Amino acid sequence: MTARHIILVVLSIVVGVASVFVLFWALNTFYQANVNIERYGYGFALLTGLPIALAAAVWLDYFLGTNILPD
Repeated sequence: MTARHIILVVLSIVVGVASVFVLFWALNTFYQANVNIERYGYGFALLTGLPIALAAAVWLDYFLGTNILPD
């Protein structure tokens, strides 16, 4: 695995995890929902962050030129 592949995987995971917490922040700020990871559920947090991480991986694959995805 090259350095670009490792950077892509790490950055996409970071984007997926951060997006869940940004979602919590937005729900708590705008709707006073009092949502945290325990109330939301670990499974739902995983199922929320995973597609966002995969979408970030697609764009990072394009911009980093790793060619993981076929043309």
